[in-house]
Amino acid sequence: MFKKLIKKFNDKVEDFAKDAMKTQLEKNTSEQPSANYGQEDMQKIFDMGTASVGVKTMNTATEDPNDPLLAPVHGLTIGDYAAGAYKIGEGCTADEVSAALGVERPIWDEVQTTWNNRMRDDTSYNLVNVYSKHFGQAKEHPKFATLVPSNKPQTDVLSEDAKATLERLETDKHYFFEIQGALEAAYANGMDGAQWLIDNLGLSVGQVNGAGTKYMNDFSVMAQMMAYQEQKKNEYNEQFKKENGTGGVVDDIDF
Repeated sequence: MFKKLIKKFNDKVEDFAKDAMKTQLEKNTSEQPSANYGQEDMQKIFDMGTASVGVKTMNTATEDPNDPLLAPVHGLTIGDYAAGAYKIGEGCTADEVSAALGVERPIWDEVQTTWNNRMRDDTSYNLVNVYSKHFGQAKEHPKFATLVPSNKPQTDVLSEDAKATLERLETDKHYFFEIQGALEAAYANGMDGAQWLIDNLGLSVGQVNGAGTKYMNDFSVMAQMMAYQEQKKNEYNEQFKKENGTGGVVDDIDF
């Protein structure tokens, strides 16, 4: 659900903001012909464009306690739900997450449904961005500090190596987008991309995506790194073609 919502958000926001960004750029360029726009300037213009049509981004999203869409569900906040969803992505069961949050499993199921419906129906995308922020901070949630996944994927990668890789994904944007390119190339070659991550990095898709939430919701970073991701995807595509004897036709796959 999370990945589909974020993809929908990114696609729609880009459509919303395109004309507004173009207008603002043309206006500013005509007033200041020598202006040199950097990534921060582009982010501001992007935020202005989305704001003009009532859409929030990661930079402009607000967590207003009086917003009915952010009202806790059975006592669980959007931060509780995002952290729980992250732990399930790590391999925890819904029952384990429910217990850690102090609710019965049917309550967790209802909480999940309610938050997902709210995000789906929020045309401002404020809630998706608030969720995304908390998803990226899930490891800091105190109720999950000691919860170890019972269904943790089996891998030969040492736990300390997997931990180091996760930290690198969180701090090295080039590495994060390289792995995103590798994941796309794996699926394009008929491989199980999720299993490739487990076998080679010792990490689940949820862990990898969670590590890069701050990148995926920053327009300036996305604009900067898309060409690099495409380059890495092509490199891994050639690698996987040789290893697997596949055609390696890279399609537009919805992850």
